[in-house]
Amino acid sequence: MRTRVALAAFAAVLACLCDGCGSSGGSSRAADGASLFAEDCAMCHSLTGRQSPRLQGGDLLALHATRSDMLEFVREMPVRHALSAAEIGAVADYVRAVEAHGR
Repeated sequence: MRTRVALAAFAAVLACLCDGCGSSGGSSRAADGASLFAEDCAMCHSLTGRQSPRLQGGDLLALHATRSDMLEFVREMPVRHALSAAEIGAVADYVRAVEAHGR
């Protein structure tokens, strides 16, 4: 629960800092990606730069994948509900934006 609150707070900061972040959707797309990451990815992954033995998927901050690789990575992850193509793109763009800002 604490991770979700921290990610939501970070998403708000990112939305203020990130106006365009390399995607056509801008800050609202980054915020959508943050919400989706918190809901569907944060159970297994973090974006803090610190590995946690509690998260089986590990930290993604230093992944530094290309956008196409990140899209494939998100597409292959098991989630509670299927993500649409737009949601997959939003999560991939969010993770890459956080990486670009170095958290």
